Amino acid sequence: MRGAVLFVIALHVGSTIAVLSAQTTGTLAGRIVTSSGNTPIPEVAIHLKNIANGAAFSTTTADDGRYAVTLPSGAYEIVAELPRFVTFRQDAVRIDSGQRKQLDIRMDDVQLGTLGDNGEFFVGLIAAKPAATGRTPHTREGKPDLSGVWSAAPWRPFGDAPVPLPWVDAVTEQRRNDPLTPMVQCLPSGPSFQGLLSYSRIVQVHDLVIIIDELFAQPTRTVYLDGRSHPPDPNPSFMGHSIGRWDGETLVVDSVGFNERAWLSQGRFPQTEQMHLVERYRRPDLGHLEIEMTFDDPGTFKKPWTMKQVRALAPKTTELGEMICNENEKDAAHLVRK
Repeated sequence: MRGAVLFVIALHVGSTIAVLSAQTTGTLAGRIVTSSGNTPIPEVAIHLKNIANGAAFSTTTADDGRYAVTLPSGAYEIVAELPRFVTFRQDAVRIDSGQRKQLDIRMDDVQLGTLGDNGEFFVGLIAAKPAATGRTPHTREGKPDLSGVWSAAPWRPFGDAPVPLPWVDAVTEQRRNDPLTPMVQCLPSGPSFQGLLSYSRIVQVHDLVIIIDELFAQPTRTVYLDGRSHPPDPNPSFMGHSIGRWDGETLVVDSVGFNERAWLSQGRFPQTEQMHLVERYRRPDLGHLEIEMTFDDPGTFKKPWTMKQVRALAPKTTELGEMICNENEKDAAHLVRK
């Protein structure tokens, strides 16, 4: 008599690993596309919460918009979100043991399908771009030259997931239901939106790095390389006060002095004036720029966490456009707040 085979599956649940028997799990799978149904959306963050016990799971869509996640049987609240798209929510989705449940989603964009500035446009922004090949350029001082116009690219988790303090959950939940993001209100979105939805230009000279983002309402960032320290009591701002130093071939940028009005791009997390941001910029070759952002905010998170972005060098003829938030704005009047 053959013995029964028991499959064991390990799932990421928050910051812990849960080991589950295949006999007690089911699978939720599907494809997420734009509201037109024509274009798959990659990098959509999908959050799943077990209604009975609060256990949380997450996954992201692949380049073809598909996702699949194995879950303990039960009823789930499902949230799918990506900047520039309207958050999708569905409650009480039942997953039964041994079942593969299909949930395909069409996501509306925040521009309400405006021709030329709709979901397809935003998907195109975050799609992988061809990059020039060649060696890393260096300045006369022998440092990697980060100068150039860099294409938009998604931020991806790097290392451990964020572990928010208990009060943060209620804030992020409210923000998922509120279409009036800082961006919709023509307010700056902070460094975590840098290069996420638009091109940006980096200008590097001996004692300064200047970052100009095409995204509307984003102030120009200045990174001081002249050896100065942070002010003892910096005036809180959206972009903070930034100083930099070279660690071999990597530019390390240290920023403090943030206000509490911006949203972090991953998870719509809040931030406090305690936030300390450390970025690492590396140009491994001619055509790519790697950026790591580590957020250390003891007022919001239990421990620091990091996300990473890899951007491609745009063609030399690329120019940054002029984007004025209040000019021809037609979205806010159509947004419905809960």
